[in-house]
Amino acid sequence: MIKVNLPNTWGYENFISDDEQSVLIDFANYIRPKLRNNGFGRFYHDHIKVRYTVPKEFDEVKARIIETEQLDDFIFDPIFGDFISFNENGGAIHKHKDNNEPGFIHTRYNLICSMPDVGGNPIYENNIVEVKEKMLWRCEAGLYNHSSVEVRGSKPRINISFGFQIKK
Repeated sequence: MIKVNLPNTWGYENFISDDEQSVLIDFANYIRPKLRNNGFGRFYHDHIKVRYTVPKEFDEVKARIIETEQLDDFIFDPIFGDFISFNENGGAIHKHKDNNEPGFIHTRYNLICSMPDVGGNPIYENNIVEVKEKMLWRCEAGLYNHSSVEVRGSKPRINISFGFQIKK
């Protein structure tokens, strides 16, 4: 795992192994037909652990985030929880900022399981963030506007977003 500086934030290359990536993509593809449409070319489901039985790798990654980031003063995000999203051909996330719980900052740790050949990169406070497969990047969703570049082609962007509200 390699920590990298990104515009207004940071991330970790190779946060997951090839085996973990394979398991998480298989899980995401398994539930893909059950995901809700969230705009053209976009599909997602929030509160994944409430809705589905997740593989052990899901929980292991979340524990690794907490340990790596030394998170100790937080609550798990009650709004979206942890979610899985697919951005497929033509799909892009609109510019927005998420809600904070009082006294906390809505922070998402986005695990990029699959990246399209063209597009799909996050846009974070007007900067395109160069992410890679198996990379985890931190998004202070309650402080900064964020969106994404439109996906082009048949390979989707598959993102698992782990949600926290971190004490200010």
